[in-house]
Amino acid sequence: MLAKQYAIPLFIITKKNSSDQIKQIINISGADAVFTMTFPWKISAEIIDLYPGKFYNFHYGFLPEMRGADPVFETIRSRAGQSGITVHAIDQYIDKGNIILKKKIPVTADMTHGALCTHLSWLGADLLNELLNLLQSHFKGTKQDESQAQYYPKPGASDVCISWEKQDAEDIEALTRACNPWNKGAYTQWKGWNIRVVEATAVQNVNDHTGFPGTILTLDKENGLIVKCTHNSYLRLDIVYTEEGFMSGYKLSAFGLKKGGQFLNL
Repeated sequence: MLAKQYAIPLFIITKKNSSDQIKQIINISGADAVFTMTFPWKISAEIIDLYPGKFYNFHYGFLPEMRGADPVFETIRSRAGQSGITVHAIDQYIDKGNIILKKKIPVTADMTHGALCTHLSWLGADLLNELLNLLQSHFKGTKQDESQAQYYPKPGASDVCISWEKQDAEDIEALTRACNPWNKGAYTQWKGWNIRVVEATAVQNVNDHTGFPGTILTLDKENGLIVKCTHNSYLRLDIVYTEEGFMSGYKLSAFGLKKGGQFLNL
């Protein structure tokens, strides 16, 4: 509806027919350049050879340090203080083309995966005029420094699970933000019941320090649901998600969780 309102041609691309559909788009539009942003599939070698120097990607992270399908996840999980967009030429290798333009933004300690993606999309829109000027001046970009290259695959099951005995409170808090909203939080488990931690806060003043990492130290409305983590750190589970819905952490008491209970290390 938005595309129709502004008379913008809209094409729904499928993986199976993407090459033919991209040809159609270019032939109809007569585009001088094609930009991809969070595009899920690799542009085929056939298309790259047919339209050399025409395709550019808006990568949501720094290159070559943050190659991969979801650099936003790794940026938040690792508590990096900044992120940005790298616009690079698309060639036959994923995330390895010449860098045309790179812009940075700070990553605050409360940013979720969704929030950072939104900020990066705004950044991408803001740098478009500068990018177009560079391309119109026939700027070919600079080669990436392979000695700085790091590749991060798409997060798997083990990446989104909490290990109370290996991760401290700040690490787990960062993981929950890295999983919010696309995974509805980071996984933990209690007696075979999957619970996802959506929002959490590292806390300092805890009276009860007993138990192994993963032990529930408090579970009431006044103090919330506080869990012991490694290195004698403590995390309050503010919002959780289960199949029963989103709820405050302390409300898990209605399902049988009690002080002294133990979350499983995944």
